[in-house]
Amino acid sequence: MKKKSIIFTLAWILLSFAAMAQDKETMSNYQSELQQLFEQVYTAPSDNQRYHANESALQLLTEALAVDNSFRWQWDFGTRVSVLTSPDKKFRIFTWPVVNDAGEFECFGIVQALNEQTKDYNVVLLNDRSADIVNRQEEVLSPDRWFGTVYQELIVTHHENRTYYTLLGWCGVDNLTQRKIIEPITFKSGGSTPQFGQNLFRKESNLRRVVLEYTRDAMVTLRYEEQYLHLTERVRPKRSSSFSLSSFFSSIFSPSPRSRRGRRRGPSRPVSTAARTSSAISKPTRNAPTYKTTDKKMAMIIFDQVAPQVPGMEGLYQYYVPSGAEMAYVFNNGKWELHDSAQGRATDKKLNKEFEPIQKEPPAYKVQ
Repeated sequence: MKKKSIIFTLAWILLSFAAMAQDKETMSNYQSELQQLFEQVYTAPSDNQRYHANESALQLLTEALAVDNSFRWQWDFGTRVSVLTSPDKKFRIFTWPVVNDAGEFECFGIVQALNEQTKDYNVVLLNDRSADIVNRQEEVLSPDRWFGTVYQELIVTHHENRTYYTLLGWCGVDNLTQRKIIEPITFKSGGSTPQFGQNLFRKESNLRRVVLEYTRDAMVTLRYEEQYLHLTERVRPKRSSSFSLSSFFSSIFSPSPRSRRGRRRGPSRPVSTAARTSSAISKPTRNAPTYKTTDKKMAMIIFDQVAPQVPGMEGLYQYYVPSGAEMAYVFNNGKWELHDSAQGRATDKKLNKEFEPIQKEPPAYKVQ
């Protein structure tokens, strides 16, 4: 009986290794074919060829993600496709752009997420409707109505046994502007359908995502890392509890203000309002609060504030550039809290550099 058990165990191990080898070969074939298609998405010379390659890649990737155990496969498309996986293995998101001859961008995406009820990973396609979304910072969006973005960083935070996911991303718009995005992502009731946007921004009740749109030629920072905040804290001085006999007797035997005024000779002179104000300022109020400033290092989403380069151009994003102020969101008690006193290090690295498409010539039919 023992011998049969050993034989059965060995057979099971051999079959498992064979299945793993077969899965690896299958996924390697998908990977190779998809890499070729995504290369065509970026380098094909015409709109028709790029979108045809993209449609084929979308269908093939959807098919590959439906294979059992495909979530374990480590996809690598270089700089052509962004692939982000949550550390808890709850979901994975693929995003990439397609740009046409006119320089206009359209984003595509797929979410592979765990359905906690069925314990299966489901595949959800994302439909870029950014051109139709008017209240882009206020709306909670579904996969069918997605604010197309190439997500480049996934931030995981925790508060009171809850996990929060926040995405940082970039996307070109056209030849005039580009965007950077801070966007929370959630899944309803343990399901696999994502929702984009969430009320996670303290003191900004209508804000569901942060959209920074600015001129195509500008460089705007957006990253999550440890940096410094210049914090001002209010400090109240401690009340004095000391008691002395000399001060006690002095207060008893010293003449009252009225008696002192009675001993004055000659008429009293009026004191001007300015003099009284100056006297009040020079004598600080007892137990008045004081302030101290410190530089504190902490994890934050740090980004450049953008504003119109020319006054009166509000809403015309082709004129928006970094204002020179660095802003930061710090996660505190379940909310992203905005600070305007961040001190990020200077960097020449552009977060979206790898995803910028090859510049294409304008089409022949374009009106000059």
